[in-house]
Amino acid sequence: MKKILFLISTLRGGGAERALCNITLAMPDNVEVDILVNSISEADYPHKGNIISINMPIKDHFTMMYQLKAFIKRIIKIRKLKKEGKYDAYISFMDSANIANILSGKKDGKIILSVRTTISQSKSWKYKYIVGPLAKIFYPFADYIVALSKGTRDDLVENFGLNKNKTLTIYNGYDINKINEKALEHDDSIVDGGKFYFITVGRLCEPKGQWHLLRAFSRVVKSYPESFLVICGKGPYEDMLKKMVSEIGIKDNVFFAGFLSNPFAMVNRCDVFVFPSLYEGFGNALIENMACGLPVIATDFRYGAREVLAPDTDYKFQCFDKIEYAEYGIITPVCSGKKYESAQPLEKEELFLAEAMIKLMEDRELREKYASKSMKRANDFAIKKTVEQWLQLL
Repeated sequence: MKKILFLISTLRGGGAERALCNITLAMPDNVEVDILVNSISEADYPHKGNIISINMPIKDHFTMMYQLKAFIKRIIKIRKLKKEGKYDAYISFMDSANIANILSGKKDGKIILSVRTTISQSKSWKYKYIVGPLAKIFYPFADYIVALSKGTRDDLVENFGLNKNKTLTIYNGYDINKINEKALEHDDSIVDGGKFYFITVGRLCEPKGQWHLLRAFSRVVKSYPESFLVICGKGPYEDMLKKMVSEIGIKDNVFFAGFLSNPFAMVNRCDVFVFPSLYEGFGNALIENMACGLPVIATDFRYGAREVLAPDTDYKFQCFDKIEYAEYGIITPVCSGKKYESAQPLEKEELFLAEAMIKLMEDRELREKYASKSMKRANDFAIKKTVEQWLQLL
């Protein structure tokens, strides 16, 4: 019997949180699981294992003081658990938990870090001045570092000096059958089956680039006033995006669905999934929406889209000046990340995104081809394969 302690701040509404829960559910019976989180009441996703809490209250917005207090309490708790020596491995998800995992000391059991984003790609001050420098100092002390994509692994080795022999890639795994079941559940939503709907799913925040999608969609609406866009997710950019929708005159065509415990039922009623991210570790929503049989358009973010949609190409290649009709979906250049005034003209990357959206609206044969390809490709990321890789590592 193996015993694992997973470390993560929360099990609320994020890709890393869902990935961790999926792994626990697929673990065999001879693996016992505990999960250490900030608060015992935080769980948006089904999971297996015992929840251990450091008893920090739930907050929608984390202040620096809250994060520091939670970080210290987490280190103290992990150190105590490590002294008890009952775990074979300590697997941490996300940067704060990763650093706490290392600072809590090396006792019995392997220290394994799961790195969920391409750190050097982030433009936030937090990653530039805190996470990045700390990763260079502390990540080498881990027994193994698991990257979410090949590109993220390269980033860790090339930009943070990590030992390539201790760094490996394990893609996220997905319960494809469960996703398909949930997609067939009743959805009392705003989606009208007689109209054309684009959908995007993800936290409303800087890396996801949803404001570029809104600008591109405004061009689509000019040509097709009866087209609609559903945005699923919550986050700090929600007010900005809602204001932008009004300013650029597409308020009647955009629906903010918020966080949905089962987004797949709504996804199943839409026509095309669009993923406008600026950077990712991999991009959970891409595979999940492909599993629902939606044709997809994704920007060529670092890293993940190319590894999923164009697996036979060099994952280090990035398209800049054209739309790429890849094997499993459409890839467009990554947008700039600039926050434009509503009256400013669209940048070329936004125009490419709009063109790809219009192409899938107009070309039913292409849409059906990519829908079929999506389902086929999603099966390559079945959770069973991912868990087998984790067990081999353990």
